[in-house]
Amino acid sequence: MRETLIPLEPAAEFERAMSFFNSKKFDQALEAFERILFYHPSSEFVDDAQYWLARTHLEKKDYTQAIVEFDYLVRNFPNSTQMEDAYFYRAKAYLASVPSYEKDLSDLKKAIRQFDEFITRYPNSKYTDDVRTEILSARNLLAKKELENGKLYQKMKEIPAALLYYSYIINNYPETEAANEARYRSAQIHEKEGKTDKALDLYKELLDDEKWGRPAAKRIAELENN
Repeated sequence: MRETLIPLEPAAEFERAMSFFNSKKFDQALEAFERILFYHPSSEFVDDAQYWLARTHLEKKDYTQAIVEFDYLVRNFPNSTQMEDAYFYRAKAYLASVPSYEKDLSDLKKAIRQFDEFITRYPNSKYTDDVRTEILSARNLLAKKELENGKLYQKMKEIPAALLYYSYIINNYPETEAANEARYRSAQIHEKEGKTDKALDLYKELLDDEKWGRPAAKRIAELENN
């Protein structure tokens, strides 16, 4: 049973709450930040408490509640010095809340939109590199899902449908890991269909790829020697 916190003045209450957070005592931190919001709603610490309340829920992996708390901060404290951080960590909460790429992709797309919004608002942010990494990670998941669909159609010998998926990945997710596998699989299909020029063009695009470069070079050599 957790000991009830003794009421403190706003500055001391906030210091105690941050001490709990930094010590990873997240349940106590939640209680302390909530006390500031409830007992000291007019203090200078209220927006900071709201931000760190959201961050605490994020640390506890309660992503839905973290998003709720970040949303509240954004709506009610637009001039907070924590706003940039709030937008960044809210986007991270959206991405972390996505269960897996195999399921509904709408949440994953929503997370990407959150990061895109962040880049628009804060183009020179200290988080820019992190945001781009997160966006790439999310786009890799989206592309991977499309790739699995293409592979399924290929396995079912629904070749036109498979090629449509592979083409979509190449055109819409060119920077992802799935794009080069889509190129290789498309090239294989064209090769089997006797469309040698199309196959060669795709194989040649893979020559610098660490994973697909060697098998692509082998196919090019065999096609050009026939």
